[in-house]
Amino acid sequence: MVRLNSETLFNAAAAIVATIAALIFIVNVEFDYSPVSKVALVLAFLAGILLITQRTGDNQLTVLGYGVIVTSCVALFLDVVNTFDAGNTLTALGLLVIAALLFGLRTRLGEDHRFLTGTQATSLFGVLAALAAVVLVVDVATGGLAYELRPESEVEVVEEPRGESRLATLVVTNPTPFPERVDTPRYGVCAAGNWSEFAPPSEPGEPEREVRLHVDVQSGYNEHVFGYGTRSYPVSVYLDGADFDGETFPVETTSGCPDEGTGPPYIALFEVPVDRPYGYAV
Repeated sequence: MVRLNSETLFNAAAAIVATIAALIFIVNVEFDYSPVSKVALVLAFLAGILLITQRTGDNQLTVLGYGVIVTSCVALFLDVVNTFDAGNTLTALGLLVIAALLFGLRTRLGEDHRFLTGTQATSLFGVLAALAAVVLVVDVATGGLAYELRPESEVEVVEEPRGESRLATLVVTNPTPFPERVDTPRYGVCAAGNWSEFAPPSEPGEPEREVRLHVDVQSGYNEHVFGYGTRSYPVSVYLDGADFDGETFPVETTSGCPDEGTGPPYIALFEVPVDRPYGYAV
């Protein structure tokens, strides 16, 4: 039977708070840098917890600290396999390996319930903390992903499928040694020039309809570019109008949607500011 006293209360509270903090950071925090940096920071934190468990004379605190470490390690593993979409098979195998390691570690416990001496635990923490600092500094210093939009010179419109045509190619380059998550910029398109002959038919008595364009960057959700790697994503445009099939329109990159309704029709392609709402009409 557990004897409840002030030490038990504070030990349990510290373990619970530490576990919650680790889980929130692992699962919910939108980390702007490489997953490698995130893993390194978590491991350094857990090494600090391990240091406390190995140097304290309180066996109860040691056991609770082990609980924090095991729970956080499992959560970190699940976050990594989810980040890189490793699949259910690898996830199950990884969990079995973790279970085997836990059984193996049980046999290495000393009579004092410790794995390491205080000096060894201190050295391990120092190494992992230094490694985490180096990884984070390198990650920040080398910058994030570079995005280059390579538009087509012109677009030939086809009605099927869905009237989508290749508008450009988005090339994503990773200048860092660590994998980085793709977060593509937002792009907009609009019909610049005179598109009246391609306007969709309007109902009698209704205002004349205009040609509408919609752009789609076909990047996968939660994809990553590995260190010094490059990935390319097609950028498609969908034209909502009439009599487009077989027509060819020039493509021009602009700073925004040109306010002009005369001259030959062309497709204006531009980057949409991050702070602009998604309801922006193109």
